[in-house]
Amino acid sequence: MIYTEKMEEVDISVDLIFDAQGPKFGDLFTICGYENPNFPPEGNFDFKSFDALQFSQVDDYFGVRTTSGVGDDVAVWLYPMVNGKVVDHHPGPFDGLRISYNVLRNPIERSQHFVFVIEQLSQKLAVKVKCKTATNDMRRLRQNIQVIADFWANQGIEVGSDAALEMDF
Repeated sequence: MIYTEKMEEVDISVDLIFDAQGPKFGDLFTICGYENPNFPPEGNFDFKSFDALQFSQVDDYFGVRTTSGVGDDVAVWLYPMVNGKVVDHHPGPFDGLRISYNVLRNPIERSQHFVFVIEQLSQKLAVKVKCKTATNDMRRLRQNIQVIADFWANQGIEVGSDAALEMDF
């Protein structure tokens, strides 16, 4: 079964849309495990409780960095959203979060953390899950990732390999 529009698709993004007013930047920053002294938290969001997700600030966004030296430097990206669009240098409040993962640039086992991030955030925050693949079923999301990895394997490219990192889209 194919769940992607194109099997060669490499990025999977899941949007988490807040049911009510979302966090401001200082609130969201605490997902890194500490408060930013320049942007103290203002709301009722406890992102510190998500320390197992391993996010840190990466450029203007948040990401889960890899330390293995295999695959991409950042495996999972978290982007704040306003009016359905990713924003940077924005104080919030944010109406959503986009969680993104590049299947081609990361070893397949790393996708487990991507799914874990979505599960944790969607279960503990008051959000609606919107996925480009038209499903918020984590089993089907895992299958979708495997379909993409299999497609590239059939092209002679192992996901997360040096050859995969050299691909340019």
